[in-house]
Amino acid sequence: MKKSVYGVFVSVFLMSCSTMSSSVGSFEEAERIITTSTWLLQDENGTVVSYNGQEVSLSFYKADGIKAFGFGGCNQYSTNVNLTPEKMEFGEILSTMMACPEMEVEEAFTDLLTLVDNYEISGRELKLYQGKILLMNFIRK
Repeated sequence: MKKSVYGVFVSVFLMSCSTMSSSVGSFEEAERIITTSTWLLQDENGTVVSYNGQEVSLSFYKADGIKAFGFGGCNQYSTNVNLTPEKMEFGEILSTMMACPEMEVEEAFTDLLTLVDNYEISGRELKLYQGKILLMNFIRK
């Protein structure tokens, strides 16, 4: 049974209006956890989202600032990231140019990334927000 990943993104986008509190003690620790982990997108039930057998992912690394990359549902993508103790913002999303039957899935994912303005790390989860609205929830691989 094929589950619409687009529906997952919409559900995750609307799933929460909570305030943020981090279980991480310092920004340096948060930055280390973020940049040394691969994060897998979860749906509203906590199930890892995959497309054609490949998990939708987000990874970070340091190189002239912080960069992010991963699999968005069809293509590999990359972007610059502005990460401070108070915010996380993604720059322009660059991606490979493969065509897939459901390109709206990946477009929804990358559109949500560009809306992110802050984050929370809680246990093994990375939550990405716009204001107080939870856009996406990832779990550390």
